[in-house]
Amino acid sequence: MGFFDSLIDTQAYQAQTLAKPMGAPQGVPMQPQTMAKGGLADANKNIEQIQIMKVIANYFKNKGLPVEPAMAGVKKEIAAGLQLIPFESSVMGFKPLGKDVAQIHFFTVGTIKDLANDMRFFYKFLKDKGISTVYDSIPAPITIQMFQQLGAQVMRSDNPKYKFKAMI
Repeated sequence: MGFFDSLIDTQAYQAQTLAKPMGAPQGVPMQPQTMAKGGLADANKNIEQIQIMKVIANYFKNKGLPVEPAMAGVKKEIAAGLQLIPFESSVMGFKPLGKDVAQIHFFTVGTIKDLANDMRFFYKFLKDKGISTVYDSIPAPITIQMFQQLGAQVMRSDNPKYKFKAMI
C-alpha cells in the first residue's frame, strides 16, 4: 500500500466519477474553474504534510507518549531545520549536521517488517545524499539491527546529545 492509498478508495472513486453526467447541462455555459492560490501542487503538498504529521502523531500515540508535547517538539525541530521524508508507512526525520553528517529518527505506523523494508529506502536516500555518519537520540532496536544488516558500522555515540551513531 502506498503512502496515500488509504485516503481514497480507488474503485469507489472511479464508480462515482463515471456515474456523473459529462459536461454542463444543456444551454448553460461552462464557467471557468479557478484553483486556490498555489494550484494543485500546493494542495498536494498540504495533503502530504497532513499525512506525514498523522504518521508522527500516531507513532507517539502508539509509543504511549503524550502527543501534544511530542508534536510541539517535532514542530520546533522543523523550525530548526528538520526535514520529514515520507516513504510507505514511515517518515524519516532528517537534519543535516554537517557536510556528511545527519541526525535521523524513524517514525512509523506500520509493523516492524514494514519499517525494516522502509529503512532500505531511507538508507539508500542517506547514501545518495552523501551522508556517511548518522546520529539518533532515541534509536529503536530495529534501527540498529537494520543498519547493521545494510552494512553500516553501528557504535556508541561520540556525541553526548545522541545515543546512536552509525557509519554508512
